Amino acid sequence: MQVRVHSSWYKKLSSGYLPFNFSERLIKQKGSGYHVILGVLILLVGIGVGLAIDNKLIMYGSLALGISIIISAFLMIIKQYERAVILRLGKYQRQVGPGVQTRLPFADNILVVDIREKVSEFKAERMLTKDNVPVTIDAILRYKIIEDRAKDAILNVENFNQMIQQVSQTTLRNNIGSSLFQDVLSKREEINQHIKTIISSEASNWGMEVTGVEIRQVIIPQELESAMSMQAQAEREKSARVTYGESEVLVAQKFLEAAKVYADNPVAYALRQSNMLYESIKVQGNTIVMVPSESLNSMGFGNLGTTIAYLESTKKAVAQQKSKDDKTKQKDVGSQ
Repeated sequence: MQVRVHSSWYKKLSSGYLPFNFSERLIKQKGSGYHVILGVLILLVGIGVGLAIDNKLIMYGSLALGISIIISAFLMIIKQYERAVILRLGKYQRQVGPGVQTRLPFADNILVVDIREKVSEFKAERMLTKDNVPVTIDAILRYKIIEDRAKDAILNVENFNQMIQQVSQTTLRNNIGSSLFQDVLSKREEINQHIKTIISSEASNWGMEVTGVEIRQVIIPQELESAMSMQAQAEREKSARVTYGESEVLVAQKFLEAAKVYADNPVAYALRQSNMLYESIKVQGNTIVMVPSESLNSMGFGNLGTTIAYLESTKKAVAQQKSKDDKTKQKDVGSQ
C-alpha cells in the first residue's frame, strides 16, 4: 500500500510518473515537477533560517541553490541514441532530438525512446510443414525505431517490442506451414527475405524498421533425423552405382570401337599384340611369359626359332634401356 501511495504522490508532483516494465516497454518517462517543488522548499527554508539566525551566507546559498534547481526543471538532456516526445497537457506537442531541450514543468510529459538497433529471439515450436514434417524453428529479428518517427512507436502502439515479436512469430508459422521441408532447409535466404517483407509492412505503421530476419536453427525429431540420414546414404550409394555403370558403358563402347579398327586392319592388330608382349617382358621379374599360339601365328612367330630370336632381342633391348636409365639416375644424384 505504501508503494502505491508513493507512486501516486510522485505522479502528482511531476509531469510524468515512474516508468514500469522498462525491459518490455523500452520507453522512459522524464518528470520535472518535483524539481520546482524542491527548489521552492529550499528557497523558503533557507531564507527563513537565514533570517532567523541573521546569517546571510545561508540565505544567499539557499537562494542560489533553489533558483538553480528551479531552472533545471525547465531543461532536460536527451542522449545521442534517444528521441523524446513531448505531450503538453496530454496532447502531442513535438519530438526532440539529442542535446539540451526545454520543457514546461507540470504541463509537459516527456517520453523517451531508445532508437538503437535491437535483437529479439522468436521461435515456432512443433510446426508442420506443407508436407507434414514436424519442425521447430529458432530465429532472430533485428529492428530499430526510425529516428524521425519515434512518435509513432510511442503513440500508435502500447508495447511495440511485444507487438513486433507476436507479428514475427505469426509470420514465421504461416510461412513454414506453406513451405516444403526441403525448401525450409535449402531456401532459408528466400524465407528470411519473405518474412522480413511481411513484418516490415506491419512495423512501418509503428515507426519501426526491420533490418534483418535470420533463421538460426531448424530442429526435427530424432527418429526423423535418423531416417533422413539413412535416406541420404542410400542416395549417395545410388549415385555412385549409376556413375560406375555409366563408366562401364563408356569403356565397353571404346573397346567396341577398337575391335572394329583391329578387324579392319590386321597389321594394327599384330602390332598391338606385339606391344602387349613387349610390355609383359619389360616388367621386372617376368622370366616366363605365356603367349597363346594363335597370337604367335598372327604375328608371324609360328616358327619356334623365330620366336626365340624375337624374345632374346626384346630382352636385350629392355636391358639396354634399363642400363641407360640407371646411368641417368646416377648422374642426377652426383650433380645434386
